[in-house]
Amino acid sequence: MDEFWTEAEIAFRAKAAGVVRGLDDDDAGGLETALRDLEISDGAALSRRVSFLDEAARRDPRLGGRALAAIASSIAVDPAERAACLLGRLAGTAAYVFEAGTRAAKERGFFSSILMDFREAQERLASLISGADLARFGACRLCRLIERGERDRAGREAAGLLTRAAAFDAEVRSVAAFLLGPEWAGAPAPLDNAPAADERTVP
Repeated sequence: MDEFWTEAEIAFRAKAAGVVRGLDDDDAGGLETALRDLEISDGAALSRRVSFLDEAARRDPRLGGRALAAIASSIAVDPAERAACLLGRLAGTAAYVFEAGTRAAKERGFFSSILMDFREAQERLASLISGADLARFGACRLCRLIERGERDRAGREAAGLLTRAAAFDAEVRSVAAFLLGPEWAGAPAPLDNAPAADERTVP
């Protein structure tokens, strides 16, 4: 995916990842400080918000949810911008589920055999990587359209991207519920609304 981002955007993403690694999951003040230090504010490039949400959700989906809520409460966004942010958050969540799910699958011996049930788990985990990249590509596409001032086109494409992303979101939840626990299945859908800051949510 790096070929679709500029060098400055790649550098910012690396910086955001470092900041996110230093955050405590429940430290609202730390999150606000991070958003301020990284200059993720009204008027900032949309790609910054997308990258931060991706990295925050990859660190912990609950942190990604709080970051989305914080951004949504402080920055006026149009539907296309919101869609890009949601896609970034979904991509990060998928990456988290892949990494945590792979560890859980190994612990349960799912990589020790190619029997049908084990192979299905392996294939579903692998699909999270391609799905996350597609979500990132969609977010990047919206960023570029908005940068060029093509907001009407971005709005039309955003609707289609979110429709396709909904199916991927359901798969992320399903894999997470299977490998990480049933509580994942009942989490609010990230493509519907931003969660409250104290809400325990998956993506």
